[in-house]
Amino acid sequence: MKILIKIFLVLLFVNLSFAQRAELNHFIMDYGQTFDFVSARSLGMGGSGLAGGQSYDAPAINPALLSRTSGVIAVAAGMWLNKTVEDRAFPYYDSFVGFNDYGSYAYNAYWKQNGWVSVQYRIPASLVRGLTVATGYVPFRSYEYDYREEVRDPVNKNDRLLGYNTMMQTGRLNAIPLAVSYRIFNSLSVGAQVSFLLGNLEYKEMVNPKASEFQKNARNLKIRKQLAATPLVADLGATYTVNPRLTVGAKVRLPYTVKFNRQFSDLLADSSASLPAQQLDYPLTLGAGFEYRFENVLAAVINFDFNYRFWSQFKVDGQTPQSFNDSYQIKLGVEHRFFDRVPLRAGFLYETLPQSASFTRSVMTVGSGFVFRNVHVNMSGGVSNFKYYQDDLFPEDLYGLENRSDADRVRVTDFFVRLDCNYALQFSGK
Repeated sequence: MKILIKIFLVLLFVNLSFAQRAELNHFIMDYGQTFDFVSARSLGMGGSGLAGGQSYDAPAINPALLSRTSGVIAVAAGMWLNKTVEDRAFPYYDSFVGFNDYGSYAYNAYWKQNGWVSVQYRIPASLVRGLTVATGYVPFRSYEYDYREEVRDPVNKNDRLLGYNTMMQTGRLNAIPLAVSYRIFNSLSVGAQVSFLLGNLEYKEMVNPKASEFQKNARNLKIRKQLAATPLVADLGATYTVNPRLTVGAKVRLPYTVKFNRQFSDLLADSSASLPAQQLDYPLTLGAGFEYRFENVLAAVINFDFNYRFWSQFKVDGQTPQSFNDSYQIKLGVEHRFFDRVPLRAGFLYETLPQSASFTRSVMTVGSGFVFRNVHVNMSGGVSNFKYYQDDLFPEDLYGLENRSDADRVRVTDFFVRLDCNYALQFSGK
């Protein structure tokens, strides 16, 4: 365990991101991005918890965790905030065509927010011993992106405004899970879950010239994506207590399909048309992890998870994108209770992305909590920072300028904030 702690400390101070050409914004809009942190405790622990999460984390992490419900009925609810900051810069050169630096030309910052709720019920032992069921409402996959740029004449000394360009998609898929967990014996719990996905997406692309000579290039397009059916996502999980200090856990997310009906509109031409439906076949995901409790001299708990996603099997309309590779996640979290019932948490997530095994993302998190009149309150925050290179989203010749051949440098910083509370109801007849 000392080795794991050393690795964790090293990762906190080492930048593990490799920059290269990518289309991450289009990837998010087309295929979505999973929510790795739903609850505040999960965020504070770096998203880890396959073996050591709490019962209210079960719908998002591992359905087998439902067996940890401390009351007959347990209710949890929370809110989450994500802020994304994107700084897009172009390379500029001196008079001898020598590279100088990158100059920012578009800076976008936008918030995303939502809430979640989980309700668990432990079936009385007089009916079925060891059985717990749950449902709720949790965020599942985000397809959101917001980009806006202001175009000005680089030659005109008055810095004349030429126009505005916008690329934006709103919408996410949320899940209504139906989960069940059964404690086979004291050390072994198994769980299963089926989640119903809900939500619609809307993409907008606009070119709004402010100079009269470029009005012919104006653009105002919209694509609405509506679920063709209600997708189902199935999860299977298990936890096993090896001894009082070590618990192991595992989870399988089976492949699932999301199909969108699409409607295209050209608002300037006042026309619309139906586009072919889009079918996304998401691949199998496997996860395994452990929770280790240190000896009493150090009242700390460490969680470690490893998830593997078979992105090479991902299909779009029946075809596998050749550029996609399998990816993995490493999640590490440490919780230490300095005071009675007041924890301090720190977490780290490291993952490779489907575009390339060398393209990675890392997230650092912290969190804490307290108990107030039997209500458990948790709060946490995290930050992720990485960069990639991408061609200009809107060609310069829309405004009579020369198109740039060099790629933009895109720096993306994500901030995560979570706040939630949970309460377990006890009854004398339990």
